[in-house]
Amino acid sequence: MDKKDKEIVAVLLTQNRKDLLVKGLNGIFNQTKKIKKIFIIDSVSTDGTYDLLFKKGIIDRSDVKYIRLKENKGPSGGFAEGIRHALKENSNWIWILDDDIYPKRDCLDKLLKFSNVSMCIAPFRDKTVPFFNPAIGVVTHSKNLSFNNKKNFVFTNTCCFEGMLLHSDLVKKIGLPDERFFQVNGDTVYGFLASLQTNIVHVKNAIIVRLLPTKKPLTNKRVYLLIRNQFLVRKYLIKFDLYRPSFFISIFILMILYYLLLMPIKTISISMPYFVLKGMFHGLTNKFGAPK
Repeated sequence: MDKKDKEIVAVLLTQNRKDLLVKGLNGIFNQTKKIKKIFIIDSVSTDGTYDLLFKKGIIDRSDVKYIRLKENKGPSGGFAEGIRHALKENSNWIWILDDDIYPKRDCLDKLLKFSNVSMCIAPFRDKTVPFFNPAIGVVTHSKNLSFNNKKNFVFTNTCCFEGMLLHSDLVKKIGLPDERFFQVNGDTVYGFLASLQTNIVHVKNAIIVRLLPTKKPLTNKRVYLLIRNQFLVRKYLIKFDLYRPSFFISIFILMILYYLLLMPIKTISISMPYFVLKGMFHGLTNKFGAPK
């Protein structure tokens, strides 16, 4: 193992969470495994993120590079920009992090224990790990694919942006995250693309702590993206000859009906059907990217 094999660059995406960002950065700075450079990608924050980082001396650190985007590109676009900068450092590993997680002190070191097994290594997030089912185009969770059986690591075919460790050679093969997703399914598809090149492994004792509630509220915007981005998922399945129309379309119709008829009643949102139809129209007409 040469010197470069030991070098890690981190990419941290943030937006209007300055206090959580500082907590997460403290976890990154204190890793037992030294990080060569940390790219802070600011997705157009308006809460004084830069001022707080400057006040605490973080901006002036030699191992920190602060980059403020001109527009909000969502997680997919933001991480794409960060990974693009990280590749220029010529380090072998790129650690992807969100601003609402705190990695335990030995998290990175534990991930790197599997560097000879995989080029895409994920930390422990839940007892179950995600599995992308290409037949129906959605992520599922199963007790059989989990840490419930006292497993120390689990292989699967996708992961999320929260803490994934990528080898730079893998990134060069699969490219950057697809900015068109903006949010929802961007990391799922990116993880799935990685699984076509390497064995994705989730590591039980590599722990990240979530600083916000796990369950995200179901907003009209999220419903719109869920429906719209499913058309983009379909494009990837077709590209890799994995598209099975009968299965995919059946599940997609059920998804549409669920958000069109049932969820508006459960969430008391009379406007949700409009966002479902808008998502269908934009998906059919290839209007992806940041929601307009």
